[in-house]
Amino acid sequence: MNGFVLGHEHLRLLRARAASPGAVGTPIEAVVADSRQIRPGVAFVALRGSRVDGHDFLAAASDAALAVVQEGRRPDRGEWVEVEDTREALGLLASWIAKEPSGSFPLAGVTGTDGKTSTVWAICAGYEACGLPAGLIGTIEYRYGETRIPAPLTTPDALELQRLFREMVRAGVRAAAMEVSSHALDQRRVAGTLFDVAVLTCLTRDHLDYHGTLEAYGAAKERLFTEVLPSNPRARGAVVNGDDPFGRHLVAACPLPVRTFSLIPGGGDLFPEEARFDLQGCRARVRTPWGTFRLDSPLLGRHNLANLMAAIGVAGLLDLDLPRFVEGLCGLSRIPGRLERVPGPPGSPLVVVDYAHTPKALEGVIGSVRALDPGRSLTVVMGAGGDRDRGKRPLMGRACVIGADRVVVTSDNPRSEDPMAIIEAILDGIEEARREGVARALVTVEPDRRQAIFEAIRLAPAGGIVIIAGKGHEDTQTVGTRKVHFSDVETAMEALQG
Repeated sequence: MNGFVLGHEHLRLLRARAASPGAVGTPIEAVVADSRQIRPGVAFVALRGSRVDGHDFLAAASDAALAVVQEGRRPDRGEWVEVEDTREALGLLASWIAKEPSGSFPLAGVTGTDGKTSTVWAICAGYEACGLPAGLIGTIEYRYGETRIPAPLTTPDALELQRLFREMVRAGVRAAAMEVSSHALDQRRVAGTLFDVAVLTCLTRDHLDYHGTLEAYGAAKERLFTEVLPSNPRARGAVVNGDDPFGRHLVAACPLPVRTFSLIPGGGDLFPEEARFDLQGCRARVRTPWGTFRLDSPLLGRHNLANLMAAIGVAGLLDLDLPRFVEGLCGLSRIPGRLERVPGPPGSPLVVVDYAHTPKALEGVIGSVRALDPGRSLTVVMGAGGDRDRGKRPLMGRACVIGADRVVVTSDNPRSEDPMAIIEAILDGIEEARREGVARALVTVEPDRRQAIFEAIRLAPAGGIVIIAGKGHEDTQTVGTRKVHFSDVETAMEALQG
């Protein structure tokens, strides 16, 4: 049965500043953050949001077993605890009530700007090959046993997250991996989650509309390694990108053992002694602290070798059967929307769909695909999302016009913004690259995303390559407040069939 009795140790972990005389010893059956769900036996956690402050509803908390508040805003009646951060308290309480389900199996948390999804899918493929039924939480889906849930958020809120862990335990999950977003870390959604290993893929510009600065964005990511991971007494350590300056910073900042991976021979604890990349995938001999392993993976590009090495690092820290784990990695043939091949008839261009939606991700994907066959013509379909970081838009256009032979600029989830205003910002970066003499691509503007994909495939020569970037696995397009069905993969298949 779920629930617990609040004790002095709980108050310490909640970083309680004060508590009512009768708070210790209070039995708690459930935790809620919505005042409409208050009932006897529950703890009501007052969260301050951008539009609603839960502290404004403390009058209703007299019916709750306990009210959890901050900033001295205590209820007039009933038991209460004042804490430093109610969001952190929500995660801790949710975990305790569910009997800390994330501690029932090895759990890897993966954060970073790019590569989170691919790394988590690789880790879970390796788990399964080792005979460990895997649980997965990430951008595409939440998965355990026979259950598949389309993911509304990369990292769920604290209550949903602990519910998922509890369901994983019931489903017989024996190892899990999850993506941990910067938003989730900033909002303390993973407080109370017991990670055994934490991974950093990379850190580049993204989500500055939320975090404000790259420094604040990095500070949110760092919390996984300096606060959340060390809170688990059984944590094994971290795996970070040694080619990334922020990854090198984490080597010193994380109080636990840290393993680095690098695409440069000898550049980290895990590195390729040799590697070959082509349109069939990658083949590499990877040296690790636990031995040397051969990889033969159908996943495209150098960045996927980095993701696979990160996964191996997790397996090494968890003392898994590495030969079997690596075999599982090599059997992973498809990650939805991550350089996902779209089948077409003979003689048609090679079309791949990718989630790349930051300047660095576009630069990396274009560079990786270009390197697979430098002689092939390369077309990129790209746009930028509305109501998000505006500063990255010209940088995205610049990355594409420098790296590709043709760029088709289009719409990508404009949300409440004018699609043409977003496109103009992208074109500003393209024009700047032209003035500097570094632009190489022909540029076409087609605001209708469907027509843009058809145009790109029509213009691509036989044997050419088309990258459709930005939306990846997504199957909706957000225009204003409406979400309409739209899949880059489905649209590309239709275009390829003529």
